[in-house]
Amino acid sequence: MLSSIELKSIYGFDAGTATYLTENDHLFQQHNDVYQLLWLQKGKVSVIMSTNKKELTEGDCLFLGKNELFRLTADESYSLCYVQFTDNFYCRTEVDRHFLDKCVFFDNTKAINSITLKPEQAAFAQYYFISLLKLQSKTYSNLNYMTAHNIIERVLLFIMACHINTYVEFNKEKLSPAQLKNVIKFNELIKTNIRKERNVQFYADHMNISVSKLTEISKDIYGTTPKKIIASAVVNEVKLLLKHTPLTIKEIAYELNFEDSSNFTRFFIKATGLSPKEYRESL
Repeated sequence: MLSSIELKSIYGFDAGTATYLTENDHLFQQHNDVYQLLWLQKGKVSVIMSTNKKELTEGDCLFLGKNELFRLTADESYSLCYVQFTDNFYCRTEVDRHFLDKCVFFDNTKAINSITLKPEQAAFAQYYFISLLKLQSKTYSNLNYMTAHNIIERVLLFIMACHINTYVEFNKEKLSPAQLKNVIKFNELIKTNIRKERNVQFYADHMNISVSKLTEISKDIYGTTPKKIIASAVVNEVKLLLKHTPLTIKEIAYELNFEDSSNFTRFFIKATGLSPKEYRESL
């Protein structure tokens, strides 16, 4: 089941599905020098990495850093989706490199890191996964490469925003007391004010620091900008309102303090690739 080979892809990423103990088995291949995301859609699977072992159930999402070898075992049929990507694919800039280095979800030295996607989060993940499958079958172009890169970046930011408390918990031992204080304050401000405030200046002012200092803190801890973290949190709020309330698109735009519904729709499409209406219909 395991093989260590180079990822042969002109894009630098691979996406696919794997099944086990079914009529049409597709076994999962591991490659050299790739980061990996595994999402278990059906069944139960045991993941073994060196001395660590973890049981995954439906909806669990597993993160594996570069060259982290593992073995999957199961007593019943399962189905999982996987995405693998290389450094060269993801790291266009120093910010991209910093983000991967700081993304502690990929660090499994002490325990195997996983999160469980809620149903509405799984619908989002499924949309992006299908988009990647379609892209990798297309002729290479800079536009398709950038689209694939943006999708994987959005997925990582989305997961970080949905599980920000888990992210901070993973990071605790690596943060200084001052860093921990700042990240907790930033998270609390986002939770309290995200429906009305998207301006980085607002959060910096309430932390009694400059925007440049908040950006420095954010890049140091999360590996990305406060603007992207705030935007991901807004997208999560939108999805909650689209799924769990009867509010119209216009009413949701008003609830989240957008100037008008057209600006709101453009923001959501840029962040997810779907219009609010399309996302609601997909649920």
